[in-house]
Amino acid sequence: MKRLRIQAWLPGLMVLSLFLLTACGQTASTNPATPAQESKSSETRVLKHAKGESTIPVKPQRVVALQYLGPMLALGVKPIGALKGHMEGPDMEPLVSGIEVVGDYDAYNLEKILELQPDLILTSSEDEQQVYEKLTKIAPVVAIDFDQYDVYGHVQKVAEALGREEEGKAWEQRYKAKVEEARKLVKAKVGKDETVAALNVRAKTIKMYGARNMGHVLYNDLQLNPPPLIKGEIEKDPLFWSKDVSMELLPEYAADHIFLMLFPGEDAAQYLKEIEQSSLWRNLPAVKNNHVYVVDVDRWLGYDPVLIEKQLDEAVQDLTGAKK
Repeated sequence: MKRLRIQAWLPGLMVLSLFLLTACGQTASTNPATPAQESKSSETRVLKHAKGESTIPVKPQRVVALQYLGPMLALGVKPIGALKGHMEGPDMEPLVSGIEVVGDYDAYNLEKILELQPDLILTSSEDEQQVYEKLTKIAPVVAIDFDQYDVYGHVQKVAEALGREEEGKAWEQRYKAKVEEARKLVKAKVGKDETVAALNVRAKTIKMYGARNMGHVLYNDLQLNPPPLIKGEIEKDPLFWSKDVSMELLPEYAADHIFLMLFPGEDAAQYLKEIEQSSLWRNLPAVKNNHVYVVDVDRWLGYDPVLIEKQLDEAVQDLTGAKK
């Protein structure tokens, strides 16, 4: 998930007018529900969430995912609409056929969401209040706080909203079993005192990751040692995300292994070039021993159950020498 302020595409009055017009004129559906589906969708419950509480279907059938696409797919549920940015990348594209685009990180297309006639909208707690209120005029909304939970918590909260708690438990059990096997493979190759750093090079800054996003698989799942300064941050906050450091501070975050992700853009590429040409970089243990693993931003920037499983596979290949 990327943190960007969201601006809606339609003024609130137009959304409400469209909603009323659609509701009054709606006489038939291109995909009529079966009696069993109609019965399920007519049953409701009240669910508390990050922005209050909403009356939602017991088991929603038509969900728009403005966030948490990955958790939905992990539960075996495909939303009817999602953001363009969440569906991009080679890991996600094979899974999202048939899902309508309802905007992107910087703008929700409220007209398109309205057209899809969802019975639930999933989003994060970061939506501005005026945007959230516009969404509630289209369908019930459940907002989940991204920062309050780790990826397992995200899946559990989405499963609760969708009435798929058993599927959520099944995903977590399966994934954690895979993690156990991966951990054995890595620990057979990586010494118990060796350290691993997760770096995201951006324009004029380096983001050092902690226990979330890029660092989740390395530190939580594989239980590898972060650099001491990052370890201290994680000990203070188990959900510690990242901190920005300059090139000059790299020696303070030296590690035996480095996972390196380059943020898109010419400025970031130029900064990486400067870093790699510096003696500070060349003298890092991971660089000296050829233990720098360059990873793809589309896969490693994400923090959801689909992408962390791909990250896990790649991390095992890198650290065990199995990657060709």
